[in-house]
Amino acid sequence: MSAVASTDTQVQVIKPMSTGDLGITRFTIEHFPGDALGIPTATPRMNWTYSRPVPDGSQIHVNITRRVPGGRSRTQETYLPADSNVLVPWQFEPLMSREEVFATVQIVSAAHHPLSAVSEVLHFEAGLFEEFDHIADFVGPSWPECETDHRRLPLVRTEVELDGKPVRARLYLSALGLVEAEVNGRKVGNDALIPGWTDYNNRVECWTYDVTETLEAGANALGFWLGDGWYRGRLGFDGGYANFYGDRIGVFAQLEVEYADGHETRVCSNAWDRKWKVAPGPIICSDMCEGERYDAREEMEGWSMPGFDDSDWKPVAEVPYDPARIENPVTSPVRGHELHAPKSITKYGVNDDGKTVWLVDFGQNCSQRIRLHMRGLRSGERVTLHHAEVLEPDGSLATRTLRRGQQCDVYVSNGVDAWWEPRFAMHGFRYATIEGLPDELTADDMECRVYHSVMERAGEFFCSNELLNKLHSNVVWSMRSNFVSIPTDCPQRDERLGWTGDICLFAPTAAYLYDTQGFLGSWLRDVRNEQIKWGTVPFYVPFVPLGGWAHPKAISTWGDSAVNVPWVLYMDSGDPQVLADSYDLVCGWIDEVSGYLSEDGVWDRRPDYILGQLGDWLDPTAPPDDPTQAMTEKELVATAFFARSCAQAARIAQILGHADDAERFAALRDHVTAGYIARFTNLDGTMTSDTQCAYALSIAFGLLDGEPVRRIKAGNRLAELVRESGGKVSTGFAGTPFVLPALSATGHDQEAYDLLLSTQCPSWLYQVKMGATTMWERWDSMREDGSLNPGGMTSFNHYALGSVAEWLHSHVGGLEAIEPGWKRFRVSPRVYAALDHAGTSHITPYGKAAVSWMTAAGKLDLEVTVPVGASAVVDLPDHEPVELGAGTHHLTMAL
Repeated sequence: MSAVASTDTQVQVIKPMSTGDLGITRFTIEHFPGDALGIPTATPRMNWTYSRPVPDGSQIHVNITRRVPGGRSRTQETYLPADSNVLVPWQFEPLMSREEVFATVQIVSAAHHPLSAVSEVLHFEAGLFEEFDHIADFVGPSWPECETDHRRLPLVRTEVELDGKPVRARLYLSALGLVEAEVNGRKVGNDALIPGWTDYNNRVECWTYDVTETLEAGANALGFWLGDGWYRGRLGFDGGYANFYGDRIGVFAQLEVEYADGHETRVCSNAWDRKWKVAPGPIICSDMCEGERYDAREEMEGWSMPGFDDSDWKPVAEVPYDPARIENPVTSPVRGHELHAPKSITKYGVNDDGKTVWLVDFGQNCSQRIRLHMRGLRSGERVTLHHAEVLEPDGSLATRTLRRGQQCDVYVSNGVDAWWEPRFAMHGFRYATIEGLPDELTADDMECRVYHSVMERAGEFFCSNELLNKLHSNVVWSMRSNFVSIPTDCPQRDERLGWTGDICLFAPTAAYLYDTQGFLGSWLRDVRNEQIKWGTVPFYVPFVPLGGWAHPKAISTWGDSAVNVPWVLYMDSGDPQVLADSYDLVCGWIDEVSGYLSEDGVWDRRPDYILGQLGDWLDPTAPPDDPTQAMTEKELVATAFFARSCAQAARIAQILGHADDAERFAALRDHVTAGYIARFTNLDGTMTSDTQCAYALSIAFGLLDGEPVRRIKAGNRLAELVRESGGKVSTGFAGTPFVLPALSATGHDQEAYDLLLSTQCPSWLYQVKMGATTMWERWDSMREDGSLNPGGMTSFNHYALGSVAEWLHSHVGGLEAIEPGWKRFRVSPRVYAALDHAGTSHITPYGKAAVSWMTAAGKLDLEVTVPVGASAVVDLPDHEPVELGAGTHHLTMAL
């Protein structure tokens, strides 16, 4: 295939089709990880990808073996057209609770002759689908608990006698609070902070664990650590809110055991079963933000082993909770990932006891916890760990910005050497001080493990500029740090809330970098629950009333997440079910805000809220103590975002077949857009807010598409503002994701690169130059002299400004979806003299799409990988578009 772009430039496709054996390269179920236990649907959809195009007329042989506990295995099969391989509907009768499935697929001819090897076996298991499946109760302490949130945490245990060695055993586990389970003294699973944060008033997740190998014939013991977590722990800033969901915590545990002869045993947490007992444990108090205090003198050796003397333990009491609200997770658990070794260990000072205070730099700011070797301590001696993101100019930990969330762990020794890590706290930090150890501290004395929700990496980026590579790495680290059960704003201070505006802006970047379908899909369920409860989309979800925010009000950009996040997930997955699941949420937001518009369609009615609209939040010109004071009119920002939401809602309604809604939303979009143009644009092509943000939103949201002359002038003025600024960014949260795309869309790639590559403050690379390893909340969170921004709100781990990575992927690397699910995508890198190579890739539903390019001797060498089932168009300035099918393609063209 070739195409002629001009009389002297040819584009030649050298290798139009991939080579290799025909086969299945990837076989998965829905958006759930392999070997998934407790999937939440009785009709899971399957996906598979191909190594190369399948022959015409070929089919897929789907073979499954399914079995319910106590029943016999049965095999079922079906044949499907081979060109249907993404989100393939379940072809068999619905699964039953607990049913286990082993599935394979194979490419066959129309006559069912094998054309490929059989795929690897895909194993998954159904959760408990029915309310009556949940036999256990939530149980916890029976004694009165103090009202303060600094309270001692309980242990719960029971013993069970098994008839023999199980052939299958499952523990269905949940909690009001947090729980960590042990069976016969061994921790169950590798997960942390289970069951995670949901709107507990509406739902709590129940996780499934395979404990077959941990159980033995005869006596066995189950033990459970309980923590306050998000359920009754202190949430939010300015003192926060404790006991929001309840003042009693409890564990839900349902053990189901199957023996070789088919008979079963069930053990369920119940208050009437006197074998279930509770006692105070060694965790004296634990707060997600403040840290954990542990007294090893209160340990009870063997408490989760059979035969332990629990005669002085108390019977458990039921913690009432509607079993109809217990559900299987649609997201993935929080889990420990890689370890960070200390980058440096230095003596910082001496404490009041004359012991050395050690300062440790782990080299990377992120959500992590230290596991420390407590050695050489006498009983009663304590070790204290403080954590912080950055250092003050004098070398001390910068804790002012943490506010109440001081991230302090305390371990009190029982005189026995031990390794210890907090269970129910999480810290965002790079630096830590450790004091109280009697001897030298070495790297062998500690491990520092990274924690975040389990997600499959989907997107990569690289280029010849190491500062840009570091910027991209920082974006990834901020995402990982804040995707801990829910999408939070920051992982370190006393806030850590699911701010809707942050993810509204970052969602396209997040969906490119990782598979976020289950993670964000789960969170959107709580967004809808909160919308029903409060009549609007709150500023953060789950919503907790804090200070003057007793009742949430509609705020632009934050509330627009109700529309944009489902749309982003749909564009990445091609799954209309994502839109259907959130359709009521979408319509609710559009209908609510339409009532706040003036007659001309402008959203200028200020919500009854302490701050009003947030506008271009954290505009770099805003004073440290008032981040709402942006240069761009808040009404302009609000109207622009609502116009985009109306346009997205119209497309969503059309896709789902709601023609009346689609027409209504499209008409509303036109009305709002007309009001926007009339109110905020001038006849000479300038805008009433002559700012980078105003022009960027107008162009990126297509608000000037019907006014081509004004669009050209807006693009020119935006580029002029960038030049006048000396290449400095002048946008806050609302404008930042769109300023580079708007420049490129109007032919100003030079100015876009000027902004991107600037190292002056404010800019992305200024942060990198200052040593950042994550994205900052403020452009100047740290000043050039090393001092911290004096405002009461600054974070060094916020992903919102990291939305620039979307432009790195689509314009520097050059990969961008055109159709939902990446069925068709664009390859359009914007080659720039300061870069001699770049590349990016993304795991699409059809497989990996990738592009890499390099320049030399006045030519551009381009390599493009198109997965089977998708197509691509290479669209470069001054060249005719080139259509590409499946395969790896090499193109060379003149610059």
